[in-house]
Order: sequence, then C-alpha cells, then structure tokens
Amino acid sequence: MADLGVGGQLSPTSLQRGLSQERVKRLDRSIKEGRFGAQVALIKIWDRTGRIVYSNKSKEIGRRFPISSDLREALDGDVANELSKLEDPDNAVANQRFGQLLEVYVPLRFGGDEKPKGAVELYLPFQPVAAVIREDTLKLYALLFVGLSVLYAILFRVVARASRKLTRAAAERAHQALHDALTDLPNRALFRDRVQEAIAAAERNGTAVAVMIMDLDRFKEINDTLGHHNGDELLCNVGPRLERAVRTSDTVARLGGDEFGLLVPNITDRSVAERIARRAVESLEAPFEIQGLNLEVEASIGAAFFPDQGTDVDTLLQRADVAMYTAKRGHSGYVEYATEHDAYSFTRLRLMTELRQAMDNDELVIHYQPKAALPTGKVTSVEALVRWQHPERGLIPPCDFIPAAENTGAIKTLTLDVIDKVLSQSYAWRNGGIRLKVSVNLSARCLLDVELPATIYQLLRKWEVPPSTLQFEVTESSIMADPPRVQTVLEKLRSLGIEIAIDDFGTGYFSLSNLKNLPVDEIKIDKLFVTRMAADHHDAAIVQSTIDLARNLNLRVVAEGVETKDVWERLSELGCDLAQGAYIGCPSEPDELLDLLAKRRVERIA
Repeated sequence: MADLGVGGQLSPTSLQRGLSQERVKRLDRSIKEGRFGAQVALIKIWDRTGRIVYSNKSKEIGRRFPISSDLREALDGDVANELSKLEDPDNAVANQRFGQLLEVYVPLRFGGDEKPKGAVELYLPFQPVAAVIREDTLKLYALLFVGLSVLYAILFRVVARASRKLTRAAAERAHQALHDALTDLPNRALFRDRVQEAIAAAERNGTAVAVMIMDLDRFKEINDTLGHHNGDELLCNVGPRLERAVRTSDTVARLGGDEFGLLVPNITDRSVAERIARRAVESLEAPFEIQGLNLEVEASIGAAFFPDQGTDVDTLLQRADVAMYTAKRGHSGYVEYATEHDAYSFTRLRLMTELRQAMDNDELVIHYQPKAALPTGKVTSVEALVRWQHPERGLIPPCDFIPAAENTGAIKTLTLDVIDKVLSQSYAWRNGGIRLKVSVNLSARCLLDVELPATIYQLLRKWEVPPSTLQFEVTESSIMADPPRVQTVLEKLRSLGIEIAIDDFGTGYFSLSNLKNLPVDEIKIDKLFVTRMAADHHDAAIVQSTIDLARNLNLRVVAEGVETKDVWERLSELGCDLAQGAYIGCPSEPDELLDLLAKRRVERIA
C-alpha cells in the first residue's frame, strides 16, 4: 500500500509543498473504494518535520504534531506496528466498524533514496489478519496432533515391546535366582525360604513341619564311570520322580551335587512324613536308562521335625543332614533325627541341665561392647552380651548355649535374667554420673510372649531406670516368625519408651513393607557387609544403600564389625551414625569399659 498505492501518487516535491486538492480527492476515492487492496480505517502521510501532508480526516491536513516514537522509527527507515484502537472520540464509528486495528508506520522512499522522505501511518482492520492466524494455527495444531499421535503410537509399540522383554527377562532372572540351573527345581535359597514360611505357619496352626535331606548312594561312581554329563542327565530324571512321590503342597529342591531337599509342611502325625519319604525312596527303585544302560539308584533320607528337633531353618537342616548320614551308614533308606546321632548332643544336653543351675547360682555375666558415634568417636551406647562363667569349663561364649536355650524354652528365663542385670548396671552407672543406652538381644520366643512388655515395665520400676536407657535388638528372622504378633509386642515395648533396633539387617528375608510398618528406631548393618567394605565395592554399595534407606525412613544406622581405621573413615564419609567392633572396643566387663569410656569422653549427666 505504501509503495504502490500511496507512494505512486506522491513525489518528494508534493511532500514538501503539500498536496493539491485534486490529489487529495484522488487519494480519498482510492481509500474509500479499497483500491489499495485492503480496507483502511485511518491513513496519515507525514513529512519529516511532523506535518501531516494527507489524512482521510481532512481537518488534520497541514497540521504539525510532535513526532512519536513509532513515527520516528519509520522516518529512520524501520517499520513499526502494534495492535490498537483509535483513541479519538471522533473515531467511535470507525472503531465499531473495524474493531481492533493494526497500527503500522511505514517509511516512504522515492527512487533510489536510502533515507525516507516521509512516512505513512495506517490503521488497518486486524480481523482478516486474525482469521488467517487462526486458520494457520488450526492447521498447525492438526499437524501436531497427527504427528504426535503417530509418534505416540510408535513409541507405545517400542516401549510395550521393550517392557515385555524386560518383564520376561526379570522373571527369568528371578526364576534363575531361586531355581537350580540343571534340574529347574527350587534351589537352596528358595528351599530355606519355604522352610521358614512353613515354620511360621506351623507356629500359628500348632502343626509340625518335616525337613528332609536326600542323598543318592554311590552317585560318585556313576559320575566317574559314565562322566559328568551322564551324571547330570541322571539328576534331571530324579527330580520328576520325586515330585510325583510327594504331595502338591510339599517342596522338592536340589540343594547341590546329588543332594535333594524335601519339605513336608502342616503335618499332625510324623508317620505322614515317613510315608512320603518311603515313597520317594521307592520312586527311584525303577532303573534309569542312561546311555543305553539301566542304572539302579538308591537313596538315603534323613528327617528333622519342627518344633521338637529344631525351631529354625539352620538347626532343622543340620539335624536332617545328621540323620541322612545315619541312614546312609545303616543303609536304612530313611531315618528320623535323634540326639544320639549327634556327636555333640550329650554335651549340649548336659549344658542345658547346668544352665538353669547357672542362672540360680549367678554364673551368667554381662560383657558390654561400646558403640561410638561417627565421626566424633564418643561412646554413647553399649550392647549387652551374655557370657557363662562355668566353674569347670571357664568362660563359655553365647553361641554354645543360646541356641540350645532357644530350643528348650529356657531362653525366656535367661533373657529376663540378662535384662535384670543390665538394668542393675545402668542404675549403678547413672548414680556414678554416666549415661549410656544399653541394648539387649531378644529371641523369637521372647518376641512371641505378649506378657513381656508388662514384665519389662516391672523391672524398670524396680531399678528406677528411665525406659529410654534400654534398647532391644531383634533379628529379621525372629520378626518373621509371626509378624502380627511380634508387631503387637514391639509396639507395646515402644509405647513404654524403649527403642527397637533391627539386628543383622540385610541377612534375612525382611521386606521393606515390614520395616515401614514396625516401630523401629535403628537398624544394624550386619558385619558380613561392613568388615570388607573398604576392599570390596559390592559390600560398600550394600552398606551405602542401607544407610540411604535408613535416612529416608528417619532411622539411625549402626555398622557392626568395624575392625579397621579405613572402614571407620569410609563409614563416616557415608554418613553412618554409630559404629561397633574391635576398632572401637571389644566386649568387656563394666570396670574395663569405664577405662575405655574415660578415653573416649563418655557423655555425662549434668
């Protein structure tokens, strides 16, 4: 419009002298008839002095106005534009007719001049422009929608295919982790897990569990004669026969080599387990055809029963193994565990008889192992560890009598005796100005005693010791014995003000949901991961992950088995709260502990 329409009817001279009436009328007709290609609400032609040479508002022709910033841009050679409305009241009709306007300032040049001789100020209806924008925008949205839909469909197929592959791979890895690669039977880890579940169910239902270990007789001869490949083929054929011989609720697992495990849960009569074991032995009597040879295979099975012969997985497996070797030696096929089969049974039985007398004679002594805060090294708490000062055998470590005490039920009396001694010592320490939190281990049997919190409360009142002085450590396996019942006991203890810690964290089958729901204040990382973390990056990663987990759950972290300065410094870097181990101090009697505390600035009561 500026170049062809307006500029075509002007000259530099007409800008300087003004337009004749004839040219003014000609421009008026062009604007009214729309010859410039667009409707015009208002047009002004300016010279460089700010004088209006032409306007379709005739009364403005010849007048001078201050040069606005937009007009100055046009006179300097640039195009300026903005959306506006005509503010002049005389333009009310124009505003109603055109609506929002596009205000444009365009430089006027003539010939080859670079510097504009004037400028054109135009007010054009914005509605046609907006309509084109809307049309283009809708087209763009449509293209985007179609493109994104196609992209989403492609990505959905790619992600779905990848997800299916990952799901299958994860399922395969989980299956491989819990099953034997050769026979596809459950492996030792899964077998232990199922034994633990069977024990927990049996405790709730008042039933028994049979854990059996089966070993093939003279399997080494087959391996040596026919080769390991044929030996593996024989093992693969043994599994299906055993599975057909047991009930659907039973478990057949390969524990390693030619050793198989059989789990018979939820039984009320031991004869059921014996019948199943006999059927398993008989299922192997039919010859196996290997390399054209008919091989006759015999097996020996040993069984141990929960709860009479063991209350935990390790004890049951150990005693079933003892019974299996007894069956192998006697060629009897099947043998139940008996104490006379165990070379150490007489010693253990005598110890249990003497243990009750030891508690009456005050032969149990408590040693205390310090826990130091990282990185200050200040000892703030200790763990109470029971020892038996036997009059003939000397100092007996807990591993020699605690398992037997748990199996016989004496563990409850022993635990209460330990707690009584610990509170007595705490009372003496506090009177001496020493404040230390003391942790005591609780067994599974103690955690199942719903009267335990009331008994602990009476002991606290007896010694006038604050509940915050006491902390109980429980293992993952003891919690899983009966989670609802254990949680009730722990919540009652926690309501008294006693802290709860998870001992040997990371070595059991503890789920994060259990950890989230239990009233726990502290977790202790098992020394299995801590001892070599400075040299083994896998152990270090496990420790760091456990510390991060505890931080997110607002729990304190204690690292067990700290034996070197390198491990201490590494734990400090990872943000561990407390450390326990030989580097801080070994378990010692109270007097020896005081010497250590004096060196490590024990926290004292004001």
